[in-house]
Amino acid sequence: MKFVKSLSVFALMFTVVACGRADTDDAGFLAAGGSGPDFIVIGNQKTFLKKTAEDSSDLSAGSEKCEIPAGTKVLLQGQPTFSGNHYYVKTADLLSNCSFHNGYVFTGHVASTSIKRMFSANMHAFLDVIAYAEGTDRQGKGGGYNVNYSGATFNSYSRHPMWLICSGYCSDAAGRYQIKSDTWGDVRRELNLPDFSPRSQDRAAVQLIKWRGGYDDVERIDGVNSFSNALYAVRYEWASLPHSPYGQPIKSVGELWAKFKEYRGRY
Repeated sequence: MKFVKSLSVFALMFTVVACGRADTDDAGFLAAGGSGPDFIVIGNQKTFLKKTAEDSSDLSAGSEKCEIPAGTKVLLQGQPTFSGNHYYVKTADLLSNCSFHNGYVFTGHVASTSIKRMFSANMHAFLDVIAYAEGTDRQGKGGGYNVNYSGATFNSYSRHPMWLICSGYCSDAAGRYQIKSDTWGDVRRELNLPDFSPRSQDRAAVQLIKWRGGYDDVERIDGVNSFSNALYAVRYEWASLPHSPYGQPIKSVGELWAKFKEYRGRY
């Protein structure tokens, strides 16, 4: 895989809003009247609860969209559900200056949720395709998290192994998505990842897709053309994908599309 751009870490906001209370354990906010285990946690940029899935700039504040600050934890009445590139939610309590409970929140602005699956079916299948193309999970069994470049394996998920291996050319790429140590440092700091565990690797891979501008393309996949668009968006990140400019062996769109359809059926 390849990575070029390094982004700085954004600070989270920790001030109390009218509808909630500060909670240092959650580093965010809880709806004051809420109860139960279901929630969403907003990442490092503010977002909106929207009555429709339209672009927030086209909606009116208060009646059609309600701002949620970065770092906010919002309790829900039931688990969020995936709706394209949004979560559909029902808040346990009204947000500040908000007139409705039910609405949509852009998935790209959500750091974590109580939903059993961390990402949409499209995103999970796309991650499986990357692992297949990178050669870490050719059998499609959800493995490859402990694979170094050239196929060697490591035993601890406590940190990136940073094991430089030379086979054809030299690389310290590691894990299911073959992330290099310098790239890992960027994304680890951005997401405050505690380790190199499978969960952390999955979150990191999705963040790399976001940085390349491919997140919405993945969520919109509904055929081979939109799938090809998503691959093209991340071509500079993974050298095994079609359109990659790095001169390494690549997989064809047709082969990966067949795998995507197979994997998508799991979710």
